[in-house]
Amino acid sequence: MERDIFASPVEPLFNHDNALEKDILQDWLINLAKKNARNINESHPQQGLFKQINAVETIMYAAEKLRIAQEAKYLAIELFDRFLYNHVHDLHDHVLKLPMKRQIKEWHKIQDSVSNQVLLRVVSCCQIASKLTSHYKVVSINRAKRFLRDCGYRYASESLLQSELRVLKTLKFQVTEPTPIVYIETMLEILGCNNSKAEVKTYYYVATKLLDLLYLKYHAFYKILFEVTSSSRTQSTEQKKKFQKVKADQLLLAAAVIGAAAFMVQQDKADEMIEEMSRITRISQNDIIDFTSVLIQLVEEE
Repeated sequence: MERDIFASPVEPLFNHDNALEKDILQDWLINLAKKNARNINESHPQQGLFKQINAVETIMYAAEKLRIAQEAKYLAIELFDRFLYNHVHDLHDHVLKLPMKRQIKEWHKIQDSVSNQVLLRVVSCCQIASKLTSHYKVVSINRAKRFLRDCGYRYASESLLQSELRVLKTLKFQVTEPTPIVYIETMLEILGCNNSKAEVKTYYYVATKLLDLLYLKYHAFYKILFEVTSSSRTQSTEQKKKFQKVKADQLLLAAAVIGAAAFMVQQDKADEMIEEMSRITRISQNDIIDFTSVLIQLVEEE
């Protein structure tokens, strides 16, 4: 069957024959690094709170059934986490403005309502993510309704539109932040330009599997990483605040995922690839190795 020239590729092309491409990639990485630095500075202690395993599994299941692109899946997870944090925060502020006698009862009602709407919000995040990452795999209202119906929920088209709008408004329409997979793809593209012998396509395939695992084990992963990197057994407030910036560092995450992928594909080349990631990102090799080691540990425990 002839390939649709207007369709997005199923994986990055990793073409690195054009010399001009290096300059473009470098500019793109600099832009990503600036966004990453801003996100690190704006990070907060509750970031990632709703990346619970059940939520991530549900989003990944919905992403598969709704047939959205790989990047859209990760974006949907990020959107859901940010939305639910802001949504619950807004609702909590609303309850605090009520008379004291009504607060507990109203909060319980809100908790039930939020819980009952989780799958609807998941679908809304998938819809938004699909629109931001693909022009031909957008999740239509009818497809979203069919998925929800198959899961035992019946919603009118208007309800789906209102839910999507609620997510967008809660996030103040700030929904275009790059996900870890964008950093991974960019860095692999640069790696391919710098080292033609690097198995970038294989690294990419393994990296996506590792990223899935990291999202599923998000809280367990960062708990172990904190214990590995903290300077003492006691977890001071200052250490936790500093570590929050580590959790928000997607450039570090991407470098470590690629390092772990290289280790699993070509163990004898792992040190070389981590060194290359350090040169590309200007992140210390020790930081990448700490991150990579914990990720490999998670894989071995599976």
